[in-house]
Amino acid sequence: MKFKAAIFDLDGTLLDSMSIWSNLCREFLLRHGVDEEIDLDGKLGVISIHNALEYVIREFAMDISLEAAYAETWQIVEQFYHSKAQLKPGIKRILDHLYKNDIPCGVITATESGLVIPALERVGLSGYFKSVFSCSEMQTSKRTPEVFFKMSRTLGAEPAETIVFEDALYAAATAKNAGYTVAAVYDCSEKDPLKLQQTADWYCKSWTELPLEVL
Repeated sequence: MKFKAAIFDLDGTLLDSMSIWSNLCREFLLRHGVDEEIDLDGKLGVISIHNALEYVIREFAMDISLEAAYAETWQIVEQFYHSKAQLKPGIKRILDHLYKNDIPCGVITATESGLVIPALERVGLSGYFKSVFSCSEMQTSKRTPEVFFKMSRTLGAEPAETIVFEDALYAAATAKNAGYTVAAVYDCSEKDPLKLQQTADWYCKSWTELPLEVL
């Protein structure tokens, strides 16, 4: 067995869930009578819900407090994670393989743990992971390698002994530059899949394509 630990992203990697984030502000605006297309990724990059809501409230001069807006959007997102989010095809076979070979796994995600833990439990994955890190709660991001280093230490492995599973170019690049092996999967939310393919050690359109022998 080549690796001693595995680190997984959540949205777009374990769960087919990126659509809830890309459409969240759009749905929020529609609920308040604002029929406008808005590309927050293009304007602001990867941001928190709070920052996105601050932006749209200011941009569209909405008569709602940030606290009320957050509570409303949280309900939308919570319902999705608690009852709708589905597994990415093929991910279960990878986790089963790692589990059978005693390879500890962790999750690093920008999503709040109040969404992550119930979602993993609902889809039957919670027992596969030794630890879950929420970047938003740790006040960090996967644009810097420290959160990857911390998870590696938690899992008892060095970066060179750890494989990272990702769907986002920025996070895959951070991990790769920090000495990790990266397996990447296509997700429609990634705007530069070719660059992601060039960055990762293995790239696939679906996790069903990843040979288990590489693990």
